[in-house]
Amino acid sequence: MFEPLEPQEEQVIVGLSALNKSTQLDCDYFIPFNQLSEDVIAELQLDLLLVSGASALQTALVKFWCEEIGCVAACVESLDHDEKVVEQVIANVKTKLDSRDFPNNIDVADIRYLADDDHQLLAFNSEEKLIEFLSDEDCPCVTGLLYLAHGEFDLENYQTCSNKLSACLSDNATFFYSYCSQGMGECSALVSVSR
Repeated sequence: MFEPLEPQEEQVIVGLSALNKSTQLDCDYFIPFNQLSEDVIAELQLDLLLVSGASALQTALVKFWCEEIGCVAACVESLDHDEKVVEQVIANVKTKLDSRDFPNNIDVADIRYLADDDHQLLAFNSEEKLIEFLSDEDCPCVTGLLYLAHGEFDLENYQTCSNKLSACLSDNATFFYSYCSQGMGECSALVSVSR
């Protein structure tokens, strides 16, 4: 008589912004930084905007624009100011959110949590460099970590890596761990650090 309706999930719209469009950032919803404005963000109806290469003042402005229209802004940088690392990581985070890859356990709310307040987001694409940073006695206060494993999925390696990273974090830090089959590079990590 009546057929049940399939529940439809709305697709999250994730935008990327950087000074220049690289091959890593060749995707839907790329906005060159010099064209970024509140109107453009609103017109595209973005849920999340991942930004590379913004100064502290530009970060504050982008976050203000996004807050006004209900978009989450995450301005990302790397320790050594390597834009290629940042671009690779934000492209992989977008890929993960767009793909609904198994496990489907990462969403915009997790990025919002990491980027909340005045937290600095640092990108890493090397597990070794990430663990070195997190293990350093001079490491600033880490409030959260989002880690995407890449490559062939192996449950044992997945659990081993998760345990190694957990051991580097304080009990107060939030840890989001997932897998991105289409990820470029060794891994992708966003570390939230209190300024």
